[in-house]
Amino acid sequence: MKRITYALLLFSVVGSAVAAEAGFYVGANVGQANTYTFSLSSKIDTAASILAGYQFNKYVAAEVQYGDLGSIKSLGGSSSKITEYNASVVGIWPFNEQLSVYGRLGYAGTSLSDGYTANRSDVTWGVGGQYNVSNALGIRLGGDSYSIGDDTTSKATTIVTSVGVVYKF
Repeated sequence: MKRITYALLLFSVVGSAVAAEAGFYVGANVGQANTYTFSLSSKIDTAASILAGYQFNKYVAAEVQYGDLGSIKSLGGSSSKITEYNASVVGIWPFNEQLSVYGRLGYAGTSLSDGYTANRSDVTWGVGGQYNVSNALGIRLGGDSYSIGDDTTSKATTIVTSVGVVYKF
């Protein structure tokens, strides 16, 4: 009987530890978007995004994100707004309960709009770190890369460096 009691106690402790790591979260980021290309002028602008995710365990999460990456001017003078949406798998390497680093790999859709719209779907990736202030609140610092443009317009890369917060349910 003691063995069964100890086994149930052990499973309940392990189960609650795993359950505490898994769950839904939402967040927001703000930072700088740097767009680099030959036919569009290089431009630094403010970027902002919102995200939602589910962390399966302390090492793996899935995330969706929508972002406004600012605007860029072509050499001809017209301005285009850049937006993105993406879905990514996030690999997490925790150093301890508070500090972790992450890498994300996914698929993003980007749009340049200025009366003429140029859409692009491509691989996106990012790296960063997270500091957990509490069990529910984390602060992130990260960098992400997006491809913009299409085959009829010039292609470019936008690198976003951001700081953000995530709230875990």
